[in-house]
Amino acid sequence: MKKISRFSIIAVWAGLIYILYRMNLLTGNMDNLNQFFDSCGKYKPLVFIALSSLRIAALIPSAVFMILGGMMFSPIQGFALTLISVILSETIVYIASKVLVSSGIKDYIVNKNPKLYELLIRNNTKILAIGILCPIAPSDAVCFLGSSTGLNYVKFMLTVLAANMPMMILYSFLGNSVIYSVNNTIIISGIIIAVSTYSIYLWNKAQRSHRLV
Repeated sequence: MKKISRFSIIAVWAGLIYILYRMNLLTGNMDNLNQFFDSCGKYKPLVFIALSSLRIAALIPSAVFMILGGMMFSPIQGFALTLISVILSETIVYIASKVLVSSGIKDYIVNKNPKLYELLIRNNTKILAIGILCPIAPSDAVCFLGSSTGLNYVKFMLTVLAANMPMMILYSFLGNSVIYSVNNTIIISGIIIAVSTYSIYLWNKAQRSHRLV
């Protein structure tokens, strides 16, 4: 049964990759994505939720759709749609992690990030939050590993939402100015650098604490 489930997940993943490729949406180009969503008319919010929830199949960072949500919708609507998308996409990651917990995929990620996994085992919510908070970290991989440590769904999702909240609010309420305003681009770049620096500090602190135990 587990083999069938794993095969199903891999088959769906491959199918989504192919569909996104045929739609020319794998480049991460904001103009291409924006034009595509504009062509969806009244279904734009639903298509946005669907694609931003399934973005993990194409390994597209969540920040891309957070920015798009702020560009295409009003601040409140953009924030709401992004929030729903984050819940759905990370729920998919959580379920996939449970199904693939004994698979080679988990082993590969663990072998690539052994220190991360050790820290997640000891303090899963804290390290999960740091991994999501850091803009340069592979947040979906962190979520995958975090859920595989036995973290229950409610605690997992609350941690994910709390860690994503600052950037969701920032991107949703700045809208187009995230990209097209030089001043806001500089401000956001500064915030990203500051958050990255702080999260790296927290990561190093967690590693030092782990070595002392």
